[in-house]
Amino acid sequence: MDERLRPIERIRNKKDFSEIYKKGRRLKGRYFVLVFVPNELNYSRLGVVVSKKVGQATVRNRVKRRFRELFRRNKSLLPGNFDLVFVARPEIVQLDWPRMREEYEALIRRLGP
Repeated sequence: MDERLRPIERIRNKKDFSEIYKKGRRLKGRYFVLVFVPNELNYSRLGVVVSKKVGQATVRNRVKRRFRELFRRNKSLLPGNFDLVFVARPEIVQLDWPRMREEYEALIRRLGP
């Protein structure tokens, strides 16, 4: 399994985010919300939204780096090809790495068929 996070696997366009928000389903966790929609590509894509309510820029960037790392390392957990958008809640600041990984994996498992 390829553990790189290639540029084509990242969602960056406002149009893509808007479409995922409109068409996507939501799974709510305690620390973040997952908005997802199946895609027709041969790979999954990731987008991360962290508002200023979460904290200053360094905190927000750390949260985004962690989501990208979780996605990169755990592509094999995905049951298909999806466009995923993670929306962080302010409570995520108090979350340590092992707990964040558990929360991430629990939501990804709920994506299953």
